[in-house]
Amino acid sequence: MSTIRDVARHANVSTGTVSNVLNGSPLVKEETRRRVMAAIEELGFHPTAAARSLSTQRTNTIGLIRTELRPHSHHIETDPIVLDLIDGIADAAVDSSIGLTFWTIPVGPQEMELYKRLVSSRQIDGLIIFALRQNDPRVTYLQDQGFPFVSFGRLDPQEGHHWIDVDGAAGIELAVQHVAELGHQRIGYLSPPNEQYLTRQRWDGFVRGMDAAKLPIQRALVYEGDFSEQSGQLGTHYFLDQAQPPTAIICNNDRMAFGAMRAIQARGLTVGKDISVVGFDDIPLARYSHPPLTTLSQPIHEIGKMLFSLLMSLINREPLESRGDRLLTPELQVRQSTGSPR
Repeated sequence: MSTIRDVARHANVSTGTVSNVLNGSPLVKEETRRRVMAAIEELGFHPTAAARSLSTQRTNTIGLIRTELRPHSHHIETDPIVLDLIDGIADAAVDSSIGLTFWTIPVGPQEMELYKRLVSSRQIDGLIIFALRQNDPRVTYLQDQGFPFVSFGRLDPQEGHHWIDVDGAAGIELAVQHVAELGHQRIGYLSPPNEQYLTRQRWDGFVRGMDAAKLPIQRALVYEGDFSEQSGQLGTHYFLDQAQPPTAIICNNDRMAFGAMRAIQARGLTVGKDISVVGFDDIPLARYSHPPLTTLSQPIHEIGKMLFSLLMSLINREPLESRGDRLLTPELQVRQSTGSPR
């Protein structure tokens, strides 16, 4: 996105002159005004955003940072959920003439160096973060600096920042209820990575669901994944090697569920008949997989728009009203990957 300095250089004038042109000052000569306006048109500069930036000292740009929790384990798969989240934020940003920048950074010293650089240099007006961790240093730092930010996800107890989240505990509990009502008693659980705070929230939902169904949790049927399809395969092969393998497997995202289905099929078993599989996210491929995946849906694209709206309210110091902290309930989409056990 072009800046007022770019326009000034292109027109060979000062930034003050560009400001005067944008504000309609009669002090600017007609030839200079035309030159500046031609530069604005050629560079695709947005005068309204420029005028706002001049008066508020804002960049009219927000940032989104993705932290890789396990950058050295294996090649990171592209995550459709992250892409959909970015798409939702970007749609809202374009409609508001706000720029969006995106970084992926490994967990560790580089991560906090990036945050400190962005905040100290004021390259952006606010941040959206996600994949929260216990005692998250990002939350602590941004709060200490008084820098506007919102998160996709929340901490318990609340840490005094603003967020939008999906009730993963309620979703996992609903998944357990679904397979238990189908008659399943040995239920495997493919967990999220332990580093993420949502892991304990969703585990609470699994415990509640198993308690409500009066089913025991078997530690041999719990496996920690990392949201990748590979971890879904490995975890399912581990389950199937047990003396009493599960007849249903609950996965914490659709990619792990796809890996689980692949492992089941590799053993000559039928998904939805021999072993049921439930995912979480409802990415587009879920309804076209073989078989179509029973999963928990969350409106990620809309969540992206909501996060943008919430962050802009903080930046503009507007009343949050209904755009404040929101906990959304996922919906179970029942398809052919679940059925009664044989």
